[in-house]
Amino acid sequence: MKNPIVMIKQCVEKEEPYFVLRGQDICALPAIEAYYEAIRNEVKDPYFIEEIEEIMKDFRAFREEQQTHIPD
Repeated sequence: MKNPIVMIKQCVEKEEPYFVLRGQDICALPAIEAYYEAIRNEVKDPYFIEEIEEIMKDFRAFREEQQTHIPD
């Protein structure tokens, strides 16, 4: 899986917008699930699709262990 800190640094250097979702965010999992549905129709790279599936699993597991809410 790609290093998110490296990715954010690259975006900052290029003045490219980026968006971060946290595990505690109550809306994060539905957002990732919607993104997953979109990429399944647009992306042909099975590794990329698998990465998003792993991210969804991580967010689901976090949600089961922790309370989610709108983060500060």
